[in-house]
Amino acid sequence: MLEVKDATISVSGQILIQDLSLIAPDGEITCITGPEGSGKTAFLRTLMGFLPVDKGFVTVDGELLTVKSAPAFRQFMCYLPQNIDMLRNQLYPAEATEANPDEYGVWNTVLPSAEKTDEIKPLLPEEIYKLTHQIIQEAEDKPILIADEPALHLSPELAMETLQLIQQQAAQGKCVLIASRNPQFVAYANRVIDLNKFKL
Repeated sequence: MLEVKDATISVSGQILIQDLSLIAPDGEITCITGPEGSGKTAFLRTLMGFLPVDKGFVTVDGELLTVKSAPAFRQFMCYLPQNIDMLRNQLYPAEATEANPDEYGVWNTVLPSAEKTDEIKPLLPEEIYKLTHQIIQEAEDKPILIADEPALHLSPELAMETLQLIQQQAAQGKCVLIASRNPQFVAYANRVIDLNKFKL
């Protein structure tokens, strides 16, 4: 279970989210939604401990998550990044080079501390779905799934198949938290948090 209490989150001095509280229980899908630029990705990065809260706190199963303690918690998380193309070397190991970003670089890519990475060849929708399936399968033992816009660049059919994959994870008792504007994902979530309600 993930819990956020009275959290205020800012990036480069700009407050994106103010006084947000939520509980994302095990066995359910919690969807964070809102327009582009509303802070969805920043919020996920806070849950993964890359971005501190200005106020409030985040806990995982009752244990306080901070930037310092986060590496231990991330071992129990499966992450599907919005820029999943950066993980194409997992789909095509033969293409892997030293320039491929490591897990930290992928998870933390939009933050100032992220290392620069070479331009990566985009994946086709079918490849994105295949890679999503592979990442989820390889993280069967991880109790938390966090996904950032998992339907981005997918056809409606593949988006629905991806949703079914995510629903299966929740049905297994995992804590599932997604950021999405996709109507299918919003409609099928157990609970929806609209970040527009947590602005100044």
